Amino acid sequence: MSHARLALDEPTVSGVVGAEERFRGLVGEHFDFIWRQLRRMGLPPSDADDASQQVFMIAAQKLESIGVGSERSFLYGAALRVAANARRASRRAREKEAASERAAFPVSVPEPDRRVELRRAWHLLDELLTQLPDELARVLVLVEIEELGVSEVAALEQIPIGTAASRLRRAREKFNALLAEQSHRNPFGGGSE
Repeated sequence: MSHARLALDEPTVSGVVGAEERFRGLVGEHFDFIWRQLRRMGLPPSDADDASQQVFMIAAQKLESIGVGSERSFLYGAALRVAANARRASRRAREKEAASERAAFPVSVPEPDRRVELRRAWHLLDELLTQLPDELARVLVLVEIEELGVSEVAALEQIPIGTAASRLRRAREKFNALLAEQSHRNPFGGGSE
């Protein structure tokens, strides 16, 4: 009788262990990508931390329904919804974002002048991205910053490849126009090329 009970309990235990391993793998593989997307969707670093946790909490609750191979797409969709909710709920004070700006600074640069230039450039980038329609900003970030292909972007955004390519073209045009208007603030040169 106890042997039969052990046989019944074993799949449950291995199922839990398998789910834990899958979730840990999900976090390890996709956390940085999701955090960067949330940042580029307009969330300050501290909010991106919280929103990233929310995305993975959603994933943990729905882990069984996430198809193998579609984890990134699921997480990206969840991140879009979490970011939209966070933006609607509240906007953090600019001072708090400025104090934690170094968290978004992607490179360690020893020269102080270069570090200042890069921070200004990242701040300008964030500002210009907020002036683009969300669907254009997302595509631009995924291609130009995350270096994904148009077909990968189309899969993440769940749109046809032609639509992704069109959005990318429009995003580049609008971004370059906005950058040209702000050329005096661009620490790396005159305008777009």
